[in-house]
Amino acid sequence: RPRGPAGRPGAARGEGRGGRSAGPGAPWWPPRHCIAGAGTGRVGPDVEAPPDAEMGACPEDRAPGTVVGTMQGGSVIRRAARRVGGHHRTATAVVGMGLVLVMSGCGAAGAPLKSGTGSPSAPAGSATPASGAASTTPAAPTPTPPATDLMAYAATMDGNVVPVDVTAGRAEAPIPTDLRPEAIAITPDERTAYVADAFAATVTPIDLTTGVAGAAIPIAKDGGISSIAISPSGAIAYVAVVPTAQAYGVVVPIDLATRTLEPGIVVGAVPVAIAITPDGSTAYVVDSGDGTITPIALATGTVYPQLLVGGNPVDMAITPDGHAAYVMDGLDTGAVIPITLSANPVQDVVGSAISAVSGEAEAIAIAPDGSRAVVVGGTGASLISLPSGAQLGTTISGSFTAVAITPDGTTALLGFFDGTGGTHGVLPVKLSASTSGAPIILRGEPVAIAIRP
Repeated sequence: RPRGPAGRPGAARGEGRGGRSAGPGAPWWPPRHCIAGAGTGRVGPDVEAPPDAEMGACPEDRAPGTVVGTMQGGSVIRRAARRVGGHHRTATAVVGMGLVLVMSGCGAAGAPLKSGTGSPSAPAGSATPASGAASTTPAAPTPTPPATDLMAYAATMDGNVVPVDVTAGRAEAPIPTDLRPEAIAITPDERTAYVADAFAATVTPIDLTTGVAGAAIPIAKDGGISSIAISPSGAIAYVAVVPTAQAYGVVVPIDLATRTLEPGIVVGAVPVAIAITPDGSTAYVVDSGDGTITPIALATGTVYPQLLVGGNPVDMAITPDGHAAYVMDGLDTGAVIPITLSANPVQDVVGSAISAVSGEAEAIAIAPDGSRAVVVGGTGASLISLPSGAQLGTTISGSFTAVAITPDGTTALLGFFDGTGGTHGVLPVKLSASTSGAPIILRGEPVAIAIRP
């Protein structure tokens, strides 16, 4: 399925050049060719460049050994997959997959994640639904849920954001956004969700109190958006942009109070995910197109030397203490690659893969206690122990697209789709109860899930 700007793979290095710059507040692209200082800091729309130089940091700005780390799988290979291009769907459907997911939330680590039994004709988790469990058909509009209910928001491929009342086990009325939502992030004050649209290249705010979408913020004219992250202060959103036919990516900061775009920051090829450290000092950008991670000092916009992880990285999560990060490799082996983080990103260390997840990797989420992670992909979902990477229980067969864990560590939400085009939705997993609930069926396929803090 298309998972990137206009459904096209990100531009590989050496493709045609392009780009434009615009005045303050207008959609911005870096100017053509070499950008002086791009390897060391923030670049603005007024930067000029020599006519025949390579796009990105000028050779005189790039110190020897700029790319550091340990190669994790040979040459860089970009699959047609998550957020980058067409996804290799499997025939394995969530329909007919009875599940019991056993995980420990804030309790004892090491509880297994295992498959159970159920009706072969029912959606996952619905073999013997409990009283009041979710219906297997999309929900009709419902009243505003109580403020005490646990709420999540699923961005779906049909152009909507669907509020999901996890407490009640139902989907609320969808909120139309734009052409094709790709990512969603919620501000720390819980008031607003920001939805990044892959095709329209916009960011749309949604008032979570009223459920009304505001005016979209245009980000780019020639490209699409693959990810969005919000600073811990809630003041700035960072948007990963994949320019059309360019050998680089751009992270564009947005001042959320004024809806103003700040000068973009040049990163690696095909940025598909952004993770921000808990203290808000550093953003790590996953560059799927060249197998690297680009650290950015958010106070200054300084770009640190890239970390080479190899393969096709597709997602990244940082532990709550900020001491480690884990990168999902999107190749079929689904390796999980650890990075030891330092106060100075130059001293970050890329480790060897600690785990391999069967099938194409899609996303990773770390539990609030930092001792476990849930990893999902096109053929299954697994629980692993951190930092060892040991799998806890067995892999769950199914096609999963997204994962999120509640801040209190009690529930994981897995986005799933039926590879035959039938059923898709969100599967809640009660970590304390060690079992999955009934699936919450959505009309559109979920591509991202955010939980209200």
